Amino acid sequence: MDSQNRRGTVSLRQINGSARSKKIRVDLGEESSFAGFPAAVKVGDASYFLVRGEDGYKLLSTLCPHQGGEVMDEGDDEFVCDGHGWQYAKTDGTCINQPDFRMKAFLVTVNENRLIALVPDE
Repeated sequence: MDSQNRRGTVSLRQINGSARSKKIRVDLGEESSFAGFPAAVKVGDASYFLVRGEDGYKLLSTLCPHQGGEVMDEGDDEFVCDGHGWQYAKTDGTCINQPDFRMKAFLVTVNENRLIALVPDE
């Protein structure tokens, strides 16, 4: 295989290494250990809400997609950003204030009664 790229082209190795973020699988624990939803979950330094909707489980990032504030669970029907008060649906993270925005969601699957999440390796 030719290791040299023509000028202006990008190799698959460059895309895999820099443009795509690496994901890791994280065992969140037994499915039965989560009594209520949303549940606060910490993976490394990142914070998430584990939610269960019609299409299964998801982890929603607590980082607001608007301007990076912290999205909090204040006990009502919506999550609320501490920066500008934007509200997000607790079921899937869609923004109530601006339909074009939504909380970043990550896949969670069930494997042998354990919740396994696929999250960025940060």
